Amino acid sequence: MVTLEDLLPLYDYFGYPGILLVSFIINILFFLPIPYFPLPLLAAFNKNLDPHLISLSGTAGAVAAKMIIFYLAYSGRNIITRKSKGKTLSLQKLLGKYGWIGALVAPVIPFSENLIYITLGLTRYSPQKFAVVVFIGVLLYNEFIVWIGVLLGRPFVDSMISTFTNTDNPAAIIIAVILSIAGILITLYLLIKINWNKIIGKRFPWTNTNTNTNNNNEGL
Repeated sequence: MVTLEDLLPLYDYFGYPGILLVSFIINILFFLPIPYFPLPLLAAFNKNLDPHLISLSGTAGAVAAKMIIFYLAYSGRNIITRKSKGKTLSLQKLLGKYGWIGALVAPVIPFSENLIYITLGLTRYSPQKFAVVVFIGVLLYNEFIVWIGVLLGRPFVDSMISTFTNTDNPAAIIIAVILSIAGILITLYLLIKINWNKIIGKRFPWTNTNTNTNNNNEGL
C-alpha cells in the first residue's frame, strides 16, 4: 500500500518538480485514502522553497491528474447519454451554466471532489472551463494550506497530519477504498436512472428547452 511517507521524499530531492509529481500521484490515485493537504503543509517547512511556488507546483500536478479523471468520465458520456435515454439533458444544461461553482469548491469538500469532477465529465461540462476553474480552486486551497504551515508552525501541523494520515489499520484502508468505489457507482446509477429533466426542469424551466418531450412522461 502506497502511503504519504513513501511519496514525500520525492520533493525533498527534486524540489518543485518533486512537489508537482507527488501532487499528481496523490490526486490520480483517487480510490486510495491518501489525503492531499499534508503535501503543501510539509513542503512549507523547507525554507529553500518559496510558498507561492509550492502552491503553484502542487496545483499543476493536481490539475493534470484531475484533467485525466475528467476526460475518462467525459469519454464515457455517450454511454451515459444512451443509457439514460436523454434524461440528463437538463442536468447537462444546468452544469454547463453553473458547474463552475462545484468545480471551484470541490477541493475543500473532503473525499467527494472526484465525484464532482466525474459528474461534470459525464454531463459534458466544458473541458476548458473545467481546467481554468479547477486550477483557480486548487491554487487558492494550496495557498491557504501552505500559509497554515508557515504561520502555525511544525508542532501543530505534525499533530494534524498524524491525525488525518493514520493508515496503519488495513481494515480502515479497505473500507475507505470500498466507499470511494461505491460513491462512484452510486453516482453512475443515479445519473442513468433519475429523470433529471423532470427534477431540474421544475426549478430551472430554461433547462427544458429543446429536450425530448417524451422525457416529461418518464418517472424517476
